[in-house]
Amino acid sequence: MRTKLYRLTMVILCVAGIFFTGQQASGQGMTVVIPAEASVSGQYFTLGDVAVINGDDAERTDNLRRIRLGHTPAPGHSYVINKELILARLQAANVLAATDITWNIPAQLAVTASSQTVSGKKLLEQAEQYLKATVIGDATITAIGEPQDILVPPGMITYKIMLPYGIRYNTPTNISVGVQVDDKVITQAVVRFEIKKYVQVAVAGKSLPAGEVITADNISFERRDIGRLLPGYFTDLAKIQGLSVKRPMAPGVVLTEGMLKKAVIITRGKPVNILAQIGNIQVMVAGTALQNGSAGQFIQVQNTNSKKVIIGRVIDDTTVRINM
Repeated sequence: MRTKLYRLTMVILCVAGIFFTGQQASGQGMTVVIPAEASVSGQYFTLGDVAVINGDDAERTDNLRRIRLGHTPAPGHSYVINKELILARLQAANVLAATDITWNIPAQLAVTASSQTVSGKKLLEQAEQYLKATVIGDATITAIGEPQDILVPPGMITYKIMLPYGIRYNTPTNISVGVQVDDKVITQAVVRFEIKKYVQVAVAGKSLPAGEVITADNISFERRDIGRLLPGYFTDLAKIQGLSVKRPMAPGVVLTEGMLKKAVIITRGKPVNILAQIGNIQVMVAGTALQNGSAGQFIQVQNTNSKKVIIGRVIDDTTVRINM
């Protein structure tokens, strides 16, 4: 009986000794377990990003975690690092010589970059909202296709919209949508739109013969796509009223600057008043226009009394001013 009790006591002591010794060794040593697959983020990844590191020495553990193993692939992409390359990186960090670190390294480590998806629809919405706030007036905005979905790193997504070539009404408008994650520019996508803007422009309201003076009765205003118009169209009656057309115009023709000229208000042979300014004194004499003239144009006139031919500026349909 005593022999059996003695043997049982020794077994218990041995087990207790083994357990105690194991605990002590674990407290003094470190273990590093690298899995066969890992998900990482950032510009590069470290041992701490992929491995489970156990040990009581916090400083040594932190030093191990900071060992850089490689660059992170593009978001959502993967590549494989073999064991030899991992050992080379650890060797360069001077940690393999430590006898109290137990390493568990797979033959290969597959590294995948963490990512989130920015849909093409979201990019399109951002660009369209920007255009709607930028294009003022009567306009239509139509997307040309939809950009592809893109993968970006995890984080807070913001957008920066730019118009590299401005808004165009006669060709597609390109919008650059910059994608930022945590205020860092990641990539950009280009979205194309067809933008049509409409304005009320002056058109011939009826057939206009050459030389006819523009009035409110012989023109009208119609809604037109400015992307299809020649430069120099008019949207304000006041800017063209009193001008005359250079050539015959058919109804509905959009009037432009090149089609109009100032109307002739003084014709050759017409009696006119010749106004001369001498200091504070104004002198007006009778004369005859020797040329046709429009308001502001310089023409030749003849003094009725002296028969002298002089040049003056047309002021209105009866007056020509000369400089003394």
